Amino acid sequence: MAAFFRQGLPTIGLVLFAVLATVATGEAAAKLPGTLTVRDALTLPNHSVRIEAQVAVKTAALAPPLSGIVLHLQIDGKDVAIGKTNEVGKASFDYLPKFRGTNVISVSIDAEAPIGAEKVDATLCVWERRRPIVVVELAALVQSALASPPPAASPGTGSMDDPAPMPVPEAAEELSRVTQYYYNVVYVLSDDQGPMGQASSGQVRRWLEAHKFPAGFVAAPVPGGLSATLDNLKHDGWTTMKSGIGRTRAFADILLQHRMEVVVVPELPKGELPRKAKGAKDWKEVRKKL
Repeated sequence: MAAFFRQGLPTIGLVLFAVLATVATGEAAAKLPGTLTVRDALTLPNHSVRIEAQVAVKTAALAPPLSGIVLHLQIDGKDVAIGKTNEVGKASFDYLPKFRGTNVISVSIDAEAPIGAEKVDATLCVWERRRPIVVVELAALVQSALASPPPAASPGTGSMDDPAPMPVPEAAEELSRVTQYYYNVVYVLSDDQGPMGQASSGQVRRWLEAHKFPAGFVAAPVPGGLSATLDNLKHDGWTTMKSGIGRTRAFADILLQHRMEVVVVPELPKGELPRKAKGAKDWKEVRKKL
C-alpha cells in the first residue's frame, strides 16, 4: 500500500495541476462586462462626419486598460471601418456620406477584446441646410405618470422594475406628418430630465423607434443644458432651427430666447404660457400652430 501511494502521488499531482491550469485559463478568458455607447451624428451630403464611441467597464475592480480595444463600425449593416480606443476608452471614425437621408450606425467590440458588450446602434442624419428643423422636447411625447398606468415591460427605456413611459396618444402620427415633407426633427431632453428620468441618448432612441416616432437626431445632453445644445447646433451651421414643440415653460422660454417659434402641448394653464408662445390643446392642433 505504501508503495502504491508513493507511485500514485505524482499522478495525482499532475491531474491536480491540469485542473488548476484549466480553471486559470478559463478565468483569464472570461470577459469583463462592459458598456458601449455611440452618439447620433449629423452632417451634410459629401461632408465628412466624426462618429464617436465610448467603451467602459461596469466594475473598476481588476479592470484592464481601456486603450487599444478594437471596435468595428458598420453603416446600414455594411462594414466600414475598424478603430482602436484611446486611454479613456474612446474611439472615433471619420465617414463621408454621399447622399441625404437617415442611416443606421452600428458599433461592436472585437471578439478578442477583454471586455464584452452588446453591439449598439445610433443614427446618422445627413441633412441639407436649407430644410427647416423643428426641435421637439421629449416630455411633449411622453405621458405623465398620472396619465398612464405602469406597463409590464417596454422595449424602450427602463426595465421590468422601472418601466418605460407610454407615448402621448397621436403624438407619433402627428409628428410624422409634420416631418414627412417639410421639417427635420431634433429630439432634446428637458433640462430637468422630465418623464424619461436619467435616460441615455441610446435609450431615448430605442424608445422613439419602438413607438414609431419619425427618425431624427437625438441631441445628447451637454453642460449648459438645452441652451448650450441649441448654441452648438447653430455653431455647426444648423441655423434653420425655426420652430419647437414642447411641454414645459422652461423649454418655451429657452426657445423664445433663441428667437424661435414654440408650440406648447398641452397648453399650459392661463398665466403660465409665455406671451409669444403658442398653445395647442393636443397633438392634432400642433400642425395648425406651426
